[in-house]
Amino acid sequence: MSPAAGSGGAPPDPAEPGSSAPAGLDAAQALLDELLRRPPELPYDPGLLRELFDTTRDDSLAPLSAVAGVVNKAQGLATRVLSLANSAYYGLQSEVTSVQRAVAVLGMAEIRALVLALGVSRMIDRSRLPAGFDLREYWIHQLSVAAGCRLLARRLPGCDAETCYTAGLLHDLGKLLIAAYRPDDWAAIRQLARDEKLMDSEAEELLLGLDHGVVGARLLSFWDLPMALTEPINWHHAPHLAGEHERAALVVHVADATLRLRERLAGRDTNGMPGSLPDGLPEDLLIPQWLDDAARKLGVDVTAFMAEIETLLEGERIGQFVSQLA
Repeated sequence: MSPAAGSGGAPPDPAEPGSSAPAGLDAAQALLDELLRRPPELPYDPGLLRELFDTTRDDSLAPLSAVAGVVNKAQGLATRVLSLANSAYYGLQSEVTSVQRAVAVLGMAEIRALVLALGVSRMIDRSRLPAGFDLREYWIHQLSVAAGCRLLARRLPGCDAETCYTAGLLHDLGKLLIAAYRPDDWAAIRQLARDEKLMDSEAEELLLGLDHGVVGARLLSFWDLPMALTEPINWHHAPHLAGEHERAALVVHVADATLRLRERLAGRDTNGMPGSLPDGLPEDLLIPQWLDDAARKLGVDVTAFMAEIETLLEGERIGQFVSQLA
């Protein structure tokens, strides 16, 4: 069930006594309990998300006006959607002045992703994220992975590319929540990952007993979003456990890992964006065996996919989108 409008709350003040939880499984349970007891406050009724998914799913017969009507229900949301739709990210030839026109031009699923991104962005406005949490870098990665997910899913018969895009956009929501709700644990996870050369998900498992995929999916499930979205996020670091959603979880898993590898190779430019690879991929590039195995389950060659991503990101204007979110 979705919470009633206004029933959520901003993440607790990290300085509040008792805001830190003990390490291990107790910490994990305390975090999940708090997420449901005091969920972060969206800038609109969470029930709107479920309604939006119902009107934009693949088999929906809802007219464009119905989708626009859902967005227009939330005060101020339509203005933000139009601002993003008219940003340089989309490169539209003429200004879009109504949500219904934005839906017609960008598509229902794209509007759905915009609403989710804006909601997540606004819900952490009141949070005191740790100084080391780079919100701009976070959104750059989310958007890059989303683009990679769509690229992968479009070549897989029967795979919903737009739902995979949305899953990619939200795949690290749990990291944001851990940082906002448990800043000390977030810092300890980052330190352990650096010291032991672990992935964040591995360090989270060691310190919390679960990874960020579980945390993000728990909140999305609480908002009554469909399993087609929540399960790929839940299991994107363990796709083999995703059951009927394994292929979508593999899409997010491969896109995420490939983008992480590319980010390490490219570094950052002066604007904080991943730099380009002007000389192409290194000839001695070592693809981790686990990533190669996962990609082959999708019929994908990681090196070829990374080259496609390079071309894709050159045409994207992700920085323009990020400027609206971070």
